[in-house]
This record gives sequence, C-alpha cells and structure tokens, in this order.
Amino acid sequence: MAVISVRDLTKVYGKSRGIDKVNLEVNEGEIYGFIGPNGAGKSTTIKLLLNLIYPTDGSASVFGLDIVKDSKKIKTRTGYVPSDVRYYSNMTALELLKATLAFHNKSNTAGIDELCETFEIEKNKKFSNLSQGNKKKVAIGVALVNEPELIILDEPTNGLDPLMQNRLFETLKERNKKGTTIFVSSHNLNEVQEHCTKAAFIKDGKIIEIEELTKAFKHSKFVTLSADEIPIAIFQKIGEKIIRNENDTISFSYSGDLNELIKIIYNLKIKELTIENTSLESKFLSYYDGGEK
Repeated sequence: MAVISVRDLTKVYGKSRGIDKVNLEVNEGEIYGFIGPNGAGKSTTIKLLLNLIYPTDGSASVFGLDIVKDSKKIKTRTGYVPSDVRYYSNMTALELLKATLAFHNKSNTAGIDELCETFEIEKNKKFSNLSQGNKKKVAIGVALVNEPELIILDEPTNGLDPLMQNRLFETLKERNKKGTTIFVSSHNLNEVQEHCTKAAFIKDGKIIEIEELTKAFKHSKFVTLSADEIPIAIFQKIGEKIIRNENDTISFSYSGDLNELIKIIYNLKIKELTIENTSLESKFLSYYDGGEK
C-alpha cells in the first residue's frame, strides 16, 4: 500500500523553478531517503505534501487522501521535522509537546518523558533560549510525541551531535518496526545508505534515479573508467546502469564477475580506473558533478 503517492507534481515560483513533474511512491513500512543538494527541490516537495505551499500542477496523496483537500486529516496522522525549526519563542519545550498532544486529543505524558530523556530535551527552557541543536531536538519530540503513522523529516540531523544522530535513527527504526513509515531528506549519504530501504535522487527539481538499497546494491561495485576509446555498447550490456558518460569517462554499477570486467578493459588505453564498493556517495558525485543532466 502506498502511503505517499506523487504524480507529476510541479511547483513554479514565478519565473523560478521549484520542482518539475516529480513522481514518487513511498510504501507502507518503508524508510525512504530523499537525496539532493541545496536547491534541488527536497524541501519544496515536502512542503507540498504537507500543504504548506500549493502545487502549480500535478497531484499527490498521503494515506490515499488528497494533499490539498484532505490536508487536515493527513496532519492528524503525520509527524513533521522541518529543516528550519520555528516555534512560539516564549513557550517551553514541555509546553510545545503538551500543545501537540492537545492538538491530537491525546494525553501521553509518559511519551513526553521518554522523548525528553532519549533526546536530552531541556523541558523548562523557553524555545527562544535554546541552541539550534536543542531546537532541532524539540522538533523531533514534537514530531514523534503523538505516535504518528507517517514521519516526514527534512534534514533532521543538521545541528545534532553524532550521539543524537544515532539516537534519532535508533528511535525511527523502533517506530518503523511497529509499522510507522519514514520519509527523510538528508545530505548525509552514509546515514541514508545505512538506515533507508530505498532512496530517490532529485536534481534541478526532477527525480533522476530511485535506488533500492538492498544487500545486492551494497555488495555491487561502482566503476569509473577514463580511456582514449571506450566501447560503450559493451559496458551498457554488462553494467546495471550507466551513471555517467561524457568525453572519455564512463561510470557504471557492476555486480558481475570482476575477472570478466578485467578481461574487457585489459586492452583499452586506460588513463584512470577506480573500482570501489557501490555507495550513495559515489553515485551522488557522479550525478551532481558532471553526471546525468
């Protein structure tokens, strides 16, 4: 069952590009990563899903509900961690957490205590007096306290120290085991690869690749080859996907026998060759640094 379904979703800001015909499907129980550099369209997509801004064209649904017409119903079942955290400055963290529960007609005070202990939230400090990292921890608490079916996180680890980053993903995995669906945008490619089951790459407002983060992916190789003459047809046949093909350089994923690969490249006039374990980082660099347009 698709918890998030996006069809040709488009947002234009005057003459500026937001996102262009984005298509996504996040299934129930997935931990789904959303990858892209600043300005690629990650936050725009998330804000559209939450009806914080309105689409120019296309459509999307969450829990089968229209993101515009049924926004109120969607919000009752969704937790959200924004990239830029802004709450009422004179409220304490405890007051914000209690207000969130009241909004959802719940009174899970034990849940508040647990979250404050896990993320070391300073309950009685006013929000305006908190550091950026502590504000982010409050936002995480607010997103999780009502035990939502879907948690959407936009760059959630920005401002968090490594200990809190680990605790966040441990908590998300615990929620996921109970059936919660997670949709997380991140610049940290290692955490996406380690914790997510699937990841989408967005570039210039368009989805350019969706990757299943299976064991096969993690055990495959990423090959980058520079040579005077490259037999493209052969590499297209043996590679799962050509990531980059420009001038005298080619990059592709490979999960076959390395001995067979060496036989193919043996007679080439090689300028440079790297063979490494496939990672989201290697794909990211190829996509965004001279890769696919």
